[in-house]
Amino acid sequence: MTSEIEFPIELPAINQILPGQRERVVVCRGRSCCKYQAEKVFEQFAQNLPSHVELMSVPCLGQCGNGSMVVVESDQTWYSQVHPQEVDLVIRQHIIGKSPVVEMIYHRK
Repeated sequence: MTSEIEFPIELPAINQILPGQRERVVVCRGRSCCKYQAEKVFEQFAQNLPSHVELMSVPCLGQCGNGSMVVVESDQTWYSQVHPQEVDLVIRQHIIGKSPVVEMIYHRK
């Protein structure tokens, strides 16, 4: 399932998925991120995410210049400079394996 939301975007700070709640991956598709292949990143997630994970895009995550930006909502892990060829690693290691890809994590200031 894919969707797009409009501003304002405020991602809830949750540490785990509650019963009945779906995992979600958020991809920024703002102008700056699109310069860094955000559309291809989104498509890679759309084609390869397990069916129990929702994919959502937003018009901007407010981290312009660090794209493509991706957020795994279940543990509020932010990834920056995500390239289409790295999506499979995020899916295998983080979404399926439950272990964030440390070298790709973006530490917001």
